[in-house]
Amino acid sequence: MIAISGCTSPVGDRLVGEWRLDSAYYFYNNFEYAGDSWHQEEIYEFTTDGVAFTKAVNASISNQYEVKGKELIYLDEQGNPLNTYEILKLTKSQLALKTEKEPLFKGPNQNRYQIRYFSRVPTAKP
Repeated sequence: MIAISGCTSPVGDRLVGEWRLDSAYYFYNNFEYAGDSWHQEEIYEFTTDGVAFTKAVNASISNQYEVKGKELIYLDEQGNPLNTYEILKLTKSQLALKTEKEPLFKGPNQNRYQIRYFSRVPTAKP
């Protein structure tokens, strides 16, 4: 059984819903790239029961997730951490997530990360 703090914490409560990926910022040892034009729309949905769906074109994948403090953690099928994101910003309409990336080259003093920016998908009202 997975403890889903995403449903019981204020941060987790605000995360629930659908989010559209708007842009991403990539940083690697002082080289930067920002992209805001995607070849396909990506929607991320976080449910109250701790399941995250990533939807693009005609495909969808799901993972369990949990929120601990300012971290969003995707879990594998056994409940082990798969990916961890620092929640940089979470408002009613905006979400920003940062993830550290493995260096591409060997050696010390390497800094590589990605920040993804999302906007909330408006819910349809009856």
